Amino acid sequence: MLLSGTVNASVEDLGAVFYNPGRLALIENPAFAISAEVYEWRTLKIEDALGDGIDLNKSNFGGAPSLAAGTFEVPFLKNHKFAYSFLTRQRTEADFFVRVEDEGDVVQGLPGEEIFNGKLNFQSSFNEEWIGLTWAPPATKKFSVGLSTFLSNLNRSSTIALDMSALNNENQVGYYTVNRSYSYTVYSLLWKLGMAIELSKIRLGLTVTSPRVGLSTQASTLYEDYLIGVDTTGNGVNDDAYIFDIQENLKAQYRSPLAIGFGVGIPLKKGVIHLSAEWYNGVPEYTIVESNPFIGQSTGESVKFTLVDALDPVINYGIGVELYLSEKISAYGSFATDYSAVKDEITRFAELTEIANNSVFQADFWQFGGGLAITTKAVEITAGATYNGASQEFDRPISFPEEGNDSVYESGKTVTLAFSQWRFILGFSFPFVNKLMDKVEGKPE
Repeated sequence: MLLSGTVNASVEDLGAVFYNPGRLALIENPAFAISAEVYEWRTLKIEDALGDGIDLNKSNFGGAPSLAAGTFEVPFLKNHKFAYSFLTRQRTEADFFVRVEDEGDVVQGLPGEEIFNGKLNFQSSFNEEWIGLTWAPPATKKFSVGLSTFLSNLNRSSTIALDMSALNNENQVGYYTVNRSYSYTVYSLLWKLGMAIELSKIRLGLTVTSPRVGLSTQASTLYEDYLIGVDTTGNGVNDDAYIFDIQENLKAQYRSPLAIGFGVGIPLKKGVIHLSAEWYNGVPEYTIVESNPFIGQSTGESVKFTLVDALDPVINYGIGVELYLSEKISAYGSFATDYSAVKDEITRFAELTEIANNSVFQADFWQFGGGLAITTKAVEITAGATYNGASQEFDRPISFPEEGNDSVYESGKTVTLAFSQWRFILGFSFPFVNKLMDKVEGKPE
């Protein structure tokens, strides 16, 4: 992590199960590795999110994605190496709530001045866990290969609830509420093939990550739209509306691109330079979740919701530097890109249209990392931090009404979304675990 994932050609511990399975065969004493003490501080701010001066802010501190891995043996496959792993690939949560109160001629569909109350609640989560098995056959002096098989459990959900009410001086009430949500769970398999080459003055690594193969899916959608007591057209008749639909046990799919990675490790007298790059193939537009069409109870019109996704090809790259300050202390520094594969033209879920994109953040990230490792006979301790952040502008999808303008779905004005993330790492590797197991099994040291 402190090397920002640039270790394709030169990973030296059980991180090989993810970064390059071919390196597993070259690790002489693979340790039980657990990097569970990883914390992150995320901040997310959307300026003018619901109107001029109405911002959304969110920050949280907690556990971050981590890796736990260990090795095991298969008795009839001598000199073959095997490993198991538990990896948190994604863990993203967002939860916004904002309330606005106002007085004046806010809602044009109600005569006179009103007392206005508006609320918006937005929740989104994206969590993915991988369980992996890695196999590496015996290596030659210069070449090794390995394969990791991962079972992915991916869960994604989003909810947006908009609620507005107004009371005018004639005790007339106007009420508008919108509630949209979707969720899906996808189980899938994917594979990562890794190859490693050891030369006298350089190390090379190559990885190929397969697209996903779906196993089991489940999805649900919710659609609510109510309007009471408001004349939206100015014809003197209230345009009351009632639309409700909930669907469960829908099918879903989630696709990921073919990825090819390449790395170079350059040993120095007192350190290593790590270089890596990875190409991700594009994913043509496809449907993740689609609700069945239904008839709006008050309108008689057919309605449905479709969640789609599409990704452009992208190349990311990075450099990491590892310096040996002494026999027991090493220092790390790194830089890596995380360019967005999201297409330029998308429709966000917050726009409350019948079609929305699953991937929405179009900004490019740059990541920086640094830290120290202290090695003893019993344990290797790694501590440090990484940072990445980005910001982007996009059209404001929703606005609370202001006096003289009661447009809820406003276009022409933009908002700025700024995201930053710090990760603080305290990692441990325990080489003594393998030695202890050898003693328990009666093997010579």
